[in-house]
Amino acid sequence: MREITLMLSAMPKTLYLAYHRPAPLISSEALRPIHVGRALAAMPLPGMIGDDTGDHVSGQNPALCELSALYWAWKNDHASSWIGLMHYRRLLDLTDWMPGGPAERRVQMLEVAPWCARIEGWLAGQDGPSGAAALEACDLVVPRLHVMGQSVAQNYRHAHQPQDWEIAREVIAHDHSGWLGAFDAVAAAPRVRLGNMMLMRRPLFEAYCSWLFDILFKVAARDVPRAHYSPAQARYLGFLAERLLTVYVHGLMTEANPPRLREVSILNLSRAVICPWLAPETHPEALSDQPPEQTIERGPRPAAPARLPRTVSVAFAADRAYLPHTAAMLRSLMDHADPSRPLALYFLHDDIAPQDLALLDEMIATRPRTRLIPIDTAGVFDASYRSASRSPSNATYNRFLLFSLLPGLPRLVYLDGDVILRHDVCALHDAEIGAAPLAGVPDWIMTRTLTGPVPTADPEVPELGAYQRDRLGLGPEDQAGYVNAGVLLFQFAALSDPQALGRQLIAEARTGRYLFRDQDILNRTFRSEIAPLDARWNVFNSPQAAYGRVPQSLHARAMAARRDPWAIHYADRDNKPWTGRAVPMAEAYWQALIRTPFYAEVLAGLSAASPAGGALGRRLVAAGRSLGDRVPPLKRPLLRIYGGLRRLRG
Repeated sequence: MREITLMLSAMPKTLYLAYHRPAPLISSEALRPIHVGRALAAMPLPGMIGDDTGDHVSGQNPALCELSALYWAWKNDHASSWIGLMHYRRLLDLTDWMPGGPAERRVQMLEVAPWCARIEGWLAGQDGPSGAAALEACDLVVPRLHVMGQSVAQNYRHAHQPQDWEIAREVIAHDHSGWLGAFDAVAAAPRVRLGNMMLMRRPLFEAYCSWLFDILFKVAARDVPRAHYSPAQARYLGFLAERLLTVYVHGLMTEANPPRLREVSILNLSRAVICPWLAPETHPEALSDQPPEQTIERGPRPAAPARLPRTVSVAFAADRAYLPHTAAMLRSLMDHADPSRPLALYFLHDDIAPQDLALLDEMIATRPRTRLIPIDTAGVFDASYRSASRSPSNATYNRFLLFSLLPGLPRLVYLDGDVILRHDVCALHDAEIGAAPLAGVPDWIMTRTLTGPVPTADPEVPELGAYQRDRLGLGPEDQAGYVNAGVLLFQFAALSDPQALGRQLIAEARTGRYLFRDQDILNRTFRSEIAPLDARWNVFNSPQAAYGRVPQSLHARAMAARRDPWAIHYADRDNKPWTGRAVPMAEAYWQALIRTPFYAEVLAGLSAASPAGGALGRRLVAAGRSLGDRVPPLKRPLLRIYGGLRRLRG
């Protein structure tokens, strides 16, 4: 018996993670991502196996959901002593990382490598951080029961097609009558185990799969009309299986000699910041392997990449208030980008509704080889310090997440949402910056600290020059080169460990008190290592008078760039085009915005804000009518926008 126990303990333990779309890869020796429904997919997901090899039901994935992975594991994994299933955005909290609370816990941030290491340790026999008993102390692990407001039967009949529930009961009564009592008991209660997730010893797993799939395939074989099921209703076998797992566990635990059960929470990653979002091994154009663990220190950095990726990666951040302006920025970006270059657009947003993201995605889809990748930042920086004199949103800090989210990208352009491009973003991405980790354009107006005292409205920063010198540690050369953070070029390939630096920046954002927030932190962190970009890549639309105290040599460079801007930055809150006043360079913004889904929304905001805004709105409508007359294909969409504006105004 001891020899058998030792043999089983030496066999691998495997948890499969079901993926049906591109998402951050959670993978280790025991955690195996699997592409479900791969037989029906246009192309396989990178970095994982598929459910379409050997004995499989991959083609039935639309009805089975993640169960096509469960079936594959049952029929094809003959080596593992324990087998389980999780999802790419729902995990079992095996180590009690987030103990207590509801059955399903929402995670704000997950670092993949440390989390996987904890799971590997637990599977190897180490107790969890809160004393969670290791694997050998149980026979199966399942989610804790989730309590609903109605019974399981009522919930299924209300949310899905009732006929399938009734057929499942008939199949159990006829072919598995010993389980009918457990089925009826679960059906009458309001408690269910969510997600089709579990981890079981192999004999128990074999018995469960044999029982489950016999029932599901007999339900599917019943000759009843399902042709008019909605896409959600067509997933009926997956929904039934959630209830049947609850039935199976309930039945087991009422036996005379029940198995040892461990119940854990579900970790919901649907709004989590998962780091890395894109690892080097999953990016086809990554040029370097994952760097070894080491602390961030000043000193020699890796050389610049020998060649640059063809795909141009661009990141930007916004909350809902800035979504229309961000759409205008993206429209201008697509208008001027080299049409032969693919674009990957990483949108760090804070809980923007799916319908708004869909509008943005539809606009972006009009350009071939362009992909929007939304990443919900889950309000990671909501509690960070913000000076009373600054913008109310802390979304500006989101760029610090990029070091941990996308360390596999050699280069990454970052653009603020209040920027309009008039030149090819591919040229910005490919700019010559040597081995510098960061490149930007000096904030010319900030350099006035070199010509004399600059009082501020912030009581913690009475004089800006002293703050730069004493708080940020900037010398005169650093002050002259202090970059504006609205247009940046990150070169992660020039960093020894982007993820470690990202953790450092995130901690600084959460605990520090900086007047210009992320911009101050970047200049403090990278001082003397920032490469200059062509000044035309970040031109403020501020009036020329705002540059009056800029040092003479810098003033000439700022004015030269202002005459031919490649990127217009509406940085000054007094010079935003959407506030209803006439401001310099506003026409570039409106020309881009009018070709986004959010044009009417901005006009409606102007109209509601003030009589002057209403007058401006009327002038813009007249301009739209004139544009429609000159370009007839635009007339119909402009009329739809006008109709939407009238409805919004009531």
